[in-house]
Amino acid sequence: MTIAEAPRPAAARPAPDDPGPKAIRRNTARALVLDPDGRILLFHRDATIRGVGDRYYYTPGGGIEPGETPAEAAARELFEELRLRVAPGDLGDPVATCYSLQQRIDTGAFVAADDVFFLLRATAADIAFTSPAHAAPAGHAWLDPDAMEAAPDRVLPRGLPALLRRVLAEGPPATPIHIRW
Repeated sequence: MTIAEAPRPAAARPAPDDPGPKAIRRNTARALVLDPDGRILLFHRDATIRGVGDRYYYTPGGGIEPGETPAEAAARELFEELRLRVAPGDLGDPVATCYSLQQRIDTGAFVAADDVFFLLRATAADIAFTSPAHAAPAGHAWLDPDAMEAAPDRVLPRGLPALLRRVLAEGPPATPIHIRW
């Protein structure tokens, strides 16, 4: 018997009343990069999250590092992913928040994500993709709310089209809007 075939010791098995795997907490800062035509920039990727289909769209951004504010993290991520240099103070206040519990396809790990979204106005000419995954021909798109709802692949978070419609009609909200994952 190889190590891979060896059964787990009884002590390592979950008890019948065990709620299951513990979720990894992840706080993220994300950007709604809005162009003059009312579209936001979304990355398009192969699914890494269970239950979203084969591919999905998502906003630029990423994890908040220890000691960073959400605005500092968003500014750093915008530079890392798009080569957009933005001062954290220029992002203003968050326009939305979102909570999700996701399961990664590759590892099976559960991730509890608290997302904070900032609004930034930019154009395609302002952006230089820095990752091959983001620069791939189908790696990104500028979508308006109608295109998000009609997209064959899921847009995450799901509340993004409604949020964008509201921001376009009313401007940034005075307090962050909680949107549906």
